Amino acid sequence: DRFTNEFEKEKYINGFVYYRKYSRKDCFRILNWDEQPLAQNVGGYMFSSNDTNCPIFVNYHKEEGISDTTKYEDGFIDTSTIVYMSKSKRKLSSPDVQKFKQAKNRGIRLPLFIKKENAEGDDFYYMGDVFPDTENFNQTTIGIEEKVSVVKMTFLLEKPVDIDMYEYITKDNI
Repeated sequence: DRFTNEFEKEKYINGFVYYRKYSRKDCFRILNWDEQPLAQNVGGYMFSSNDTNCPIFVNYHKEEGISDTTKYEDGFIDTSTIVYMSKSKRKLSSPDVQKFKQAKNRGIRLPLFIKKENAEGDDFYYMGDVFPDTENFNQTTIGIEEKVSVVKMTFLLEKPVDIDMYEYITKDNI
C-alpha cells in the first residue's frame, strides 16, 4: 500500500528516488556493480570497472578538524549547478578527470549523492544525475602548508534540486 500510495514515477530515476537516502553499499548494488568497493577506496567518487557509471558522494559541510588537503570546496552555485573537486593529486590530464569531461559523450552515468554533514550518519540523499560543464574544469591547488593539485569541476544537474532540499543542504547549522 505504501509503495502504491507514495510512488511517483517522475521522482524515480533508473533505480533511485529523488531525495531518498542511500548508503554507498545501496548505490553500488542499484548500479549493478559486480563487487562492493571498500568505502575508503571510493573517496568521493569511483568509476565502475566498465565505465558505465560513477557515483559521486559529497559531504557538504566538512568538519573543522580534517586535513587541509581534504577540505574540498564542493558546493552548489545554484539549484542546477554544483562545483566539485577531484581527488587530490589530479590534473586536467588525469585519467579520471578526462573520464568526467567525456562522461556525456561516452554515456557514463554520474548520479550525485549528498549528505549535509557527517553527523547525519553514513547515508546520502540522491540529488539526481549530473553531466559535466566541460568549459568549467580548472586545475588548482588545495592545502595551506602542503599544496596538492586538484581539478575544480562544474556539473549541471539534469533536473534542478527542489528548493526545500537545496536550502536544507546548503544552510550552515552554525
